[in-house]
Amino acid sequence: MPRPDVSLLIPAHNEGSRIAGTILSIARARTSGARLEFIVVDDGSTDDSLDHLTAALPQLLDQRNIDVRVCQLGQNLGNYHARNEAAALSTAPILFTTDAHVEFSHGWDEVLFEHFHPERILAGTTTQKGAVFHGYGCQLLIPLMDTWWNKGLEADSAPVQIAACSATILSRDLFFRLGGYDTGMILYGGGEPEFSVRAWLQGAEVYAVRRLEIQHEFKTREELVPFMNRIRLFRIHNSIRFGLLYLSEAGCLQLLRYFALSEPALYAKALCMVNESDVWQRRAQLDRQRIRPFEWFIEHFGIRNQIGEIVL
Repeated sequence: MPRPDVSLLIPAHNEGSRIAGTILSIARARTSGARLEFIVVDDGSTDDSLDHLTAALPQLLDQRNIDVRVCQLGQNLGNYHARNEAAALSTAPILFTTDAHVEFSHGWDEVLFEHFHPERILAGTTTQKGAVFHGYGCQLLIPLMDTWWNKGLEADSAPVQIAACSATILSRDLFFRLGGYDTGMILYGGGEPEFSVRAWLQGAEVYAVRRLEIQHEFKTREELVPFMNRIRLFRIHNSIRFGLLYLSEAGCLQLLRYFALSEPALYAKALCMVNESDVWQRRAQLDRQRIRPFEWFIEHFGIRNQIGEIVL
């Protein structure tokens, strides 16, 4: 089979029948005839996701110029492990990481090829069915090391701080030069912003693309509450890890004080988990690899903390 043009990396955990619908949407919405390679990484699902996908494979493979590959992690390691595993299995020069519950806009592939650059990460526009919401990548909140959606974009394509997890596109070479996603981030949260910040500091760029729309199926409130409760400790851990990798001593102290006050029941455990990790070795490694200091990122985007001060 000829080498594909785009490898679509799809982590999936307990997605039921939605994976097949996502693949069909992506394949049917292309207009360039590009060859597509779908790599689905089952992240320790405990439902019947793989049975649904297996049953749908004949219909999926009827689509021209696509291949579907499935990999199982065996346990729920999180999006970032799954994405790295998918990237390692990929063979196309362009990687498109997305979710297992999305629909792509018509002609998405031609928009991608129009804006693709080997030293640039493209951030697709995240939309929501039945809503006017459009997210054009994200911005970093300092010193919480959390993110907020960009809800406006001045041009068809423009630089943004952070790509969105439902649509991150870059060359395979750049992905591996950057080192893939930080697998020190546990399960969910922190991995996408850290990857984008790292890209900027290593000389790459992140650009949002207005016409590359990805309709995302967000969790309902009934689904979101138990999910956030399950990952709350890990999100605190990931934010602290993220901050300790990049912030100055003053910024780190503000970050730790924030979580000590806002999350007293989980803070000590999260901090212990971070201290037992490779966070300081990882920070030293990132310091050696970057060509721009973190101060450059803060100043370039004019980032301020919650009271309007610069915190590095």
